[in-house]
Amino acid sequence: KRLMAEVPFGVLLSGGLDSSLVASITSRLMNEMGRGPIHTFSIGLEGSPDLKYAKQVAEFLGTIHHEYHFTPEEGIENLQSLIYHLETYDVTTVRASLPMYLLSKHIHNEGFKMVLSGEGADEILGGYLYFHQAPNVLEFHKECKRRVNQLHSFDCLRANKSTMAWSIEARVPFLDQEFIDFAMLIHPNWKCFEKCEKWILRTAFDTKDDPYLPNDILWRQKEQFSDGV
Repeated sequence: KRLMAEVPFGVLLSGGLDSSLVASITSRLMNEMGRGPIHTFSIGLEGSPDLKYAKQVAEFLGTIHHEYHFTPEEGIENLQSLIYHLETYDVTTVRASLPMYLLSKHIHNEGFKMVLSGEGADEILGGYLYFHQAPNVLEFHKECKRRVNQLHSFDCLRANKSTMAWSIEARVPFLDQEFIDFAMLIHPNWKCFEKCEKWILRTAFDTKDDPYLPNDILWRQKEQFSDGV
Protein backbone atom coordinates (compact mmCIF):
# COMPACT_ATOMS: atom_id res chain seq x y z
CA LYS A 1 0.00 0.00 0.00
CA ARG A 2 2.76 2.42 0.90
CA LEU A 3 4.68 1.91 -2.32
CA MET A 4 1.90 3.43 -4.41
CA ALA A 5 3.71 6.60 -5.46
CA GLU A 6 4.43 8.53 -8.62
CA VAL A 7 7.20 10.61 -7.06
CA PRO A 8 10.83 9.85 -6.11
CA PHE A 9 10.95 8.26 -2.64
CA GLY A 10 13.34 6.63 -0.22
CA VAL A 11 13.59 5.07 3.23
CA LEU A 12 14.83 6.72 6.41
CA LEU A 13 17.50 4.35 7.73
CA SER A 14 18.97 4.66 11.22
CA GLY A 15 20.46 1.18 11.33
CA GLY A 16 18.06 0.18 14.11
CA LEU A 17 15.73 -2.80 13.81
CA ASP A 18 12.57 -1.00 12.69
CA SER A 19 13.93 1.25 9.95
CA SER A 20 16.22 -1.55 8.74
CA LEU A 21 13.28 -3.95 8.37
CA VAL A 22 11.27 -1.32 6.49
CA ALA A 23 14.24 -0.81 4.17
CA SER A 24 14.72 -4.55 3.70
CA ILE A 25 11.07 -5.29 2.91
CA THR A 26 10.82 -2.25 0.62
CA SER A 27 13.98 -3.30 -1.19
CA ARG A 28 12.61 -6.81 -1.78
CA LEU A 29 9.28 -5.56 -3.06
CA MET A 30 10.85 -3.00 -5.38
CA ASN A 31 13.29 -5.57 -6.76
CA GLU A 32 10.39 -7.95 -7.41
CA MET A 33 8.69 -5.18 -9.39
CA GLY A 34 11.91 -4.43 -11.27
CA ARG A 35 12.11 -0.96 -9.74
CA GLY A 36 15.17 -1.29 -7.51
CA PRO A 37 17.53 -0.37 -6.04
CA ILE A 38 15.92 1.89 -3.47
CA HIS A 39 17.39 5.05 -1.92
CA THR A 40 18.15 5.11 1.82
CA PHE A 41 18.98 8.14 3.96
CA SER A 42 20.80 8.49 7.27
CA ILE A 43 22.22 11.34 9.36
CA GLY A 44 24.43 11.75 12.41
CA LEU A 45 27.34 13.45 14.04
CA GLU A 46 30.74 12.37 12.77
CA GLY A 47 31.44 8.81 13.95
CA SER A 48 27.97 8.18 15.37
CA PRO A 49 26.64 4.59 15.77
CA ASP A 50 23.61 5.16 13.52
CA LEU A 51 25.80 6.08 10.55
CA LYS A 52 27.89 2.96 11.04
CA TYR A 53 24.95 0.55 11.28
CA ALA A 54 22.92 2.27 8.56
CA LYS A 55 25.85 1.91 6.15
CA GLN A 56 26.13 -1.77 7.05
CA VAL A 57 22.44 -2.33 6.28
CA ALA A 58 22.61 -0.31 3.06
CA GLU A 59 25.58 -2.35 1.81
CA PHE A 60 23.83 -5.61 2.74
CA LEU A 61 20.68 -4.58 0.86
CA GLY A 62 22.49 -2.92 -2.05
CA THR A 63 20.67 0.39 -1.72
CA ILE A 64 21.70 3.77 -3.08
CA HIS A 65 22.73 5.21 0.27
CA HIS A 66 22.84 8.90 1.20
CA GLU A 67 24.77 9.74 4.36
CA TYR A 68 24.76 13.21 5.90
CA HIS A 69 26.67 14.72 8.83
CA PHE A 70 25.79 17.67 11.01
CA THR A 71 27.58 19.54 13.78
CA PRO A 72 26.34 20.56 17.24
CA GLU A 73 26.56 24.18 16.08
CA GLU A 74 24.30 23.43 13.11
CA GLY A 75 21.83 21.78 15.46
CA ILE A 76 21.72 24.78 17.77
CA GLU A 77 21.28 27.14 14.81
CA ASN A 78 18.17 25.22 13.70
CA LEU A 79 16.49 24.85 17.10
CA GLN A 80 14.25 27.91 16.86
CA SER A 81 13.02 26.99 13.38
CA LEU A 82 12.49 23.38 14.47
CA ILE A 83 10.35 24.30 17.49
CA TYR A 84 8.31 26.63 15.28
CA HIS A 85 7.44 23.70 13.00
CA LEU A 86 6.96 21.16 15.80
CA GLU A 87 4.71 23.44 17.87
CA THR A 88 5.94 21.80 21.06
CA TYR A 89 8.61 22.44 23.70
CA ASP A 90 8.67 18.80 24.82
CA VAL A 91 12.39 18.20 25.37
CA THR A 92 12.52 14.58 24.21
CA THR A 93 10.51 15.33 21.09
CA VAL A 94 12.67 18.33 20.18
CA ARG A 95 15.87 16.35 20.77
CA ALA A 96 14.74 13.46 18.58
CA SER A 97 13.27 15.73 15.89
CA LEU A 98 16.42 17.73 15.21
CA PRO A 99 18.29 15.12 13.13
CA MET A 100 15.09 14.15 11.31
CA TYR A 101 14.44 17.82 10.49
CA LEU A 102 17.98 18.32 9.17
CA LEU A 103 17.82 15.07 7.20
CA SER A 104 14.49 16.08 5.64
CA LYS A 105 16.12 19.29 4.40
CA HIS A 106 18.75 17.24 2.56
CA ILE A 107 16.12 14.86 1.17
CA HIS A 108 14.10 17.82 -0.09
CA ASN A 109 17.16 19.32 -1.75
CA GLU A 110 17.84 15.98 -3.47
CA GLY A 111 14.38 16.13 -5.06
CA PHE A 112 12.63 13.35 -3.12
CA LYS A 113 8.98 13.81 -2.15
CA MET A 114 8.18 10.84 0.10
CA VAL A 115 9.97 8.64 2.65
CA LEU A 116 9.11 5.45 4.48
CA SER A 117 9.88 5.42 8.20
CA GLY A 118 9.84 2.90 11.04
CA GLU A 119 7.71 4.75 13.59
CA GLY A 120 5.26 2.80 15.72
CA ALA A 121 6.92 -0.57 16.23
CA ASP A 122 8.35 0.34 19.64
CA GLU A 123 4.97 1.42 20.96
CA ILE A 124 2.99 -1.49 19.52
CA LEU A 125 5.51 -4.18 20.48
CA GLY A 126 7.01 -2.73 23.67
CA GLY A 127 10.41 -2.00 22.20
CA TYR A 128 11.74 0.63 24.61
CA LEU A 129 14.30 -0.63 27.10
CA TYR A 130 12.28 0.47 30.13
CA PHE A 131 9.63 -2.10 29.16
CA HIS A 132 11.95 -4.67 30.76
CA GLN A 133 10.90 -3.20 34.11
CA ALA A 134 7.23 -4.14 33.64
CA PRO A 135 6.16 -6.04 36.81
CA ASN A 136 3.85 -8.34 34.80
CA VAL A 137 2.44 -8.86 31.30
CA LEU A 138 -0.77 -6.94 32.07
CA GLU A 139 1.18 -3.79 32.95
CA PHE A 140 3.35 -4.36 29.87
CA HIS A 141 0.24 -4.38 27.67
CA LYS A 142 -1.26 -1.33 29.41
CA GLU A 143 1.91 0.62 28.72
CA CYS A 144 1.82 -0.42 25.05
CA LYS A 145 -1.75 0.87 24.83
CA ARG A 146 -0.80 4.13 26.54
CA ARG A 147 2.13 4.70 24.18
CA VAL A 148 0.07 3.91 21.07
CA ASN A 149 -2.67 6.29 22.18
CA GLN A 150 -0.10 9.07 22.65
CA LEU A 151 1.68 8.62 19.32
CA HIS A 152 0.07 11.75 17.86
CA SER A 153 1.67 13.88 20.60
CA PHE A 154 5.20 12.51 20.32
CA ASP A 155 6.67 10.13 17.71
CA CYS A 156 4.10 10.75 14.99
CA LEU A 157 4.19 14.48 15.69
CA ARG A 158 7.97 14.37 15.29
CA ALA A 159 7.90 12.35 12.09
CA ASN A 160 5.08 14.29 10.48
CA LYS A 161 6.18 17.83 11.30
CA SER A 162 9.93 17.29 10.86
CA THR A 163 9.37 16.02 7.32
CA MET A 164 6.47 18.26 6.28
CA ALA A 165 8.54 21.31 7.24
CA TRP A 166 10.43 20.46 4.04
CA SER A 167 7.40 19.25 2.03
CA ILE A 168 8.31 15.59 2.49
CA GLU A 169 5.54 13.05 3.07
CA ALA A 170 6.39 10.41 5.69
CA ARG A 171 4.66 7.03 5.44
CA VAL A 172 4.73 4.67 8.43
CA PRO A 173 4.02 1.01 7.54
CA PHE A 174 4.06 -0.21 11.16
CA LEU A 175 1.09 2.05 11.89
CA ASP A 176 -1.13 0.44 9.28
CA GLN A 177 -4.54 0.00 10.91
CA GLU A 178 -4.71 -3.72 10.11
CA PHE A 179 -1.25 -4.31 11.56
CA ILE A 180 -2.12 -2.39 14.75
CA ASP A 181 -5.37 -4.34 15.17
CA PHE A 182 -3.46 -7.61 14.77
CA ALA A 183 -0.35 -6.80 16.80
CA MET A 184 -2.15 -5.27 19.80
CA LEU A 185 -4.05 -8.55 20.27
CA ILE A 186 -0.85 -10.62 20.48
CA HIS A 187 -0.24 -11.87 24.02
CA PRO A 188 2.43 -9.72 25.72
CA ASN A 189 4.46 -12.85 26.53
CA TRP A 190 5.47 -12.98 22.87
CA LYS A 191 6.62 -9.37 22.91
CA CYS A 192 8.80 -9.50 26.03
CA PHE A 193 9.95 -13.08 25.60
CA GLU A 194 13.18 -13.82 27.54
CA LYS A 195 13.63 -10.09 28.16
CA CYS A 196 14.62 -9.34 24.56
CA GLU A 197 12.63 -6.37 23.32
CA LYS A 198 10.42 -6.98 20.25
CA TRP A 199 11.32 -10.67 20.32
CA ILE A 200 8.38 -11.65 18.09
CA LEU A 201 9.35 -9.13 15.39
CA ARG A 202 12.99 -10.19 15.37
CA THR A 203 12.09 -13.89 15.25
CA ALA A 204 9.59 -13.36 12.42
CA PHE A 205 12.41 -12.12 10.19
CA ASP A 206 15.13 -14.47 11.45
CA THR A 207 15.22 -16.44 8.19
CA LYS A 208 18.63 -18.05 7.96
CA ASP A 209 18.32 -19.29 4.36
CA ASP A 210 17.16 -15.94 2.97
CA PRO A 211 18.12 -13.29 5.57
CA TYR A 212 16.34 -9.95 5.62
CA LEU A 213 19.16 -8.34 7.63
CA PRO A 214 22.62 -9.13 9.01
CA ASN A 215 22.24 -11.05 12.27
CA ASP A 216 23.88 -8.37 14.41
CA ILE A 217 21.41 -5.79 13.07
CA LEU A 218 18.38 -8.04 13.52
CA TRP A 219 19.29 -8.68 17.16
CA ARG A 220 20.83 -5.27 17.91
CA GLN A 221 19.61 -3.78 21.18
CA LYS A 222 17.29 -0.79 21.03
CA GLU A 223 19.03 2.59 20.88
CA GLN A 224 17.17 5.90 21.01
CA PHE A 225 17.34 7.73 17.67
CA SER A 226 18.58 10.91 19.32
CA ASP A 227 21.32 8.96 21.11
CA GLY A 228 22.31 7.04 17.98
CA VAL A 229 22.91 10.16 15.90
